[in-house]
Amino acid sequence: MRSVSGQSHAGTLRILIIRSFVLDTPENKSLTKKILYVVVTLLPMAIYMAIYMPVFFWVESLDHGGNFHIIHTAIDDMIPVVEVFIIPYALWLPYLCISMIAIAVRSRSISRKTSYMLMAGMTLFIIISLVYPNMLELRAAIPDRENIFMDLIIYLHTIDTPTDVLPSLHVYDALVVAAGLHMAFKDKKLLLVLSDILVVLIILSTMFIKQHSIIDVISAVVMFIPVLAAALLIKAKK
Repeated sequence: MRSVSGQSHAGTLRILIIRSFVLDTPENKSLTKKILYVVVTLLPMAIYMAIYMPVFFWVESLDHGGNFHIIHTAIDDMIPVVEVFIIPYALWLPYLCISMIAIAVRSRSISRKTSYMLMAGMTLFIIISLVYPNMLELRAAIPDRENIFMDLIIYLHTIDTPTDVLPSLHVYDALVVAAGLHMAFKDKKLLLVLSDILVVLIILSTMFIKQHSIIDVISAVVMFIPVLAAALLIKAKK
């Protein structure tokens, strides 16, 4: 009985020690609150994405009877394939995720504003894809070179269809998140410069690896400008 009782008291003591030094520390409580704060802040965006992704894949599966509008200009033919641009292209998703978390930590209202800008553009993208089915034929220009970057581009082309490319969400989403960073981190000049450089590289990458036409890029910018203007009219609070 003493042994069982002693073990019980020892177990209880260990739990109390763990709670005292790990779970109940001010630092841990603060971290938990920050994590919950970010989760709640980004919840509308998470709910939207849960609905958007199935719709996106459904739209991607439509063949529209083969009646796609070909997106192409003479400028596209002048843009060479520069396979190293697969790197900034691939950094797009990490850039979006990390930046959205950073914005959420800094300001809930700016985070929500950035999320709504993303939602607006992505919804418009779905509508455009349904009423104006479009596709690229630029991938035939991919040169026959053997290196890891070219292998990555070819793999990307095998998993990503050349349809529904206008406007470029790669460009639009990157611009929106960059704008959100500018609103949330006005005092972090170096951060903003680095962010802007990466966004420029991401935009260029869409054309240099033949994922998008210059028309897709321009249309994304055109869509971004009025959405940003509307967002700036709404005063953000901390």
